[in-house]
Amino acid sequence: FRISATGVVLELDATVKIVKKLKLVGEPSQIFKNTCFIKGMFNSSLEVAKFEGASIRTVSGVRGQIKKASKSDDGSFRATFEDKLLRSDLVFLKAWVPVPLPTLYNPVTSLLAPQGRGWLRMRTAAETRAELGVAPPVQADSLYKPVERVTRRFNK
Repeated sequence: FRISATGVVLELDATVKIVKKLKLVGEPSQIFKNTCFIKGMFNSSLEVAKFEGASIRTVSGVRGQIKKASKSDDGSFRATFEDKLLRSDLVFLKAWVPVPLPTLYNPVTSLLAPQGRGWLRMRTAAETRAELGVAPPVQADSLYKPVERVTRRFNK
């Protein structure tokens, strides 16, 4: 998709941050009192390291936090929770991940024009129509229709 914007440049900084919603699901493999090992959410310990300290939640509403990746490099990790988990609980991680975008940024850096002329912007559609004397397009389904009401009779 392309994003086109019009406005006033306050600062010449071309950074745009667009993120998408990410929802990862895992399941407990070993359950202790308030700690358990979660598997199936990540593929490697490097991915776990990216999300250390992130808050996680189970289907039943128990909140927790990712602590540390396990020794094996299968993507499992240790997490602490407010309450003991059940074997049937699914664990969710909701996060926002930045989306890399190719930036096409071409600001008007200077409104200076040659001597004697001001800066010319593009005309709007209404200005072009007014100069040419053309009426705006009319859509038949957008016109007002006369309201026809039947006279109501009440028993007296």
